[in-house]
Amino acid sequence: MDIEIEYPVEGKPHSGKVLAVIGPHSDDFSIFASGTVAKLIKEGYTAYFIRVTNDEMDSYDLSAGATVFANENDTQDVSKVLNVKRVFDLNYKNHYINQVPSGEIRNRLIFLFRLLRVDTVLSFDPWAHYEENPDHYIIAQEVEAACWMAGGRLDLTEHFEAGLSPHSIKEKYYWARGPQQINRVVDISDVIEVKIRAICANKTQIMNMAMKFRDELAKQGLTLDWFKGKPESIIKKFAEIIFKESNAQIGKKYGIGYAEEFHYIGPINQPTKDFARYLEQYVTENAVPIK
Repeated sequence: MDIEIEYPVEGKPHSGKVLAVIGPHSDDFSIFASGTVAKLIKEGYTAYFIRVTNDEMDSYDLSAGATVFANENDTQDVSKVLNVKRVFDLNYKNHYINQVPSGEIRNRLIFLFRLLRVDTVLSFDPWAHYEENPDHYIIAQEVEAACWMAGGRLDLTEHFEAGLSPHSIKEKYYWARGPQQINRVVDISDVIEVKIRAICANKTQIMNMAMKFRDELAKQGLTLDWFKGKPESIIKKFAEIIFKESNAQIGKKYGIGYAEEFHYIGPINQPTKDFARYLEQYVTENAVPIK
């Protein structure tokens, strides 16, 4: 599969466009896609984050209730770092998305896509392999279906009584933890420090990762000096050695400083029959303004 590198551009070429990041958890998009989000916002996009679960399972030494509260606050902090306009918390139970009636989350996403007039979506890849977390792969499938159905004039017609209208998603950037078909690499070198600040703003979940790492080392009779520091310094060091270095390694493969990888689906490569491409070419060559 051919890989296209998306470089930063000057000015605001995306002014007036809207993106929505859909993440099951508050750390997902900061780790996998916040560089791309920061780049696109810098280039004119208005951004929204839709967090699907309440993140009650992700802390090191907090109760479930305290974990929910901490992660909700962290999510707001991440959005401020990136200049995301608003966060929508759907607040489903963490790790139990499979118990939600089929279609419920999809219908809520369709409503938000139509309400916000979303052009571009970023989320987990619904076709990636070996994903363990059910929240990740179930939400990915719901996002993909919602992107398609949001443009249907007979889907959820009650929305139209409320003043909404069908609205199709034009672009999708899908990330994955495991193997996927990568066809888009985004150069995030100009915004890598913004990305690291966004990851660090997820302090509850990143601290959980760091402390689990510390505990695993301790079982081997090992430790690292920086584990003796204050929580904020531990979080920053962990983000730099794990996530910043990971983006550097991705960039190295393509001859750039720092990068994120995606399976990208755009207006001319939607997974439909070839007639869609032929129709678009025909319109480009033959359509004229309505008088």
